[in-house]
Amino acid sequence: MVKDDKPKVWLSALKIVAGAALLIGTIGFALWYANQLPVSSPALEQAIEDVRQKNPDATSNPSNSWGISKDSPVRKR
Repeated sequence: MVKDDKPKVWLSALKIVAGAALLIGTIGFALWYANQLPVSSPALEQAIEDVRQKNPDATSNPSNSWGISKDSPVRKR
């Protein structure tokens, strides 16, 4: 019996497909798990309330919270 030194193409393809399925499954599970986590926590709510107490104008208007995103990229002369 002669041993074949060539790698089997079907075995390589099967390994690639299995690796891709594992990668996609892992990413899908991580995204699902992150979606199941609570959106807010008591510590987060307390931090937001502390910021509101220190600077009432900081979060009173949500449109102001975007910083420089509404600034024009062209300077006015």
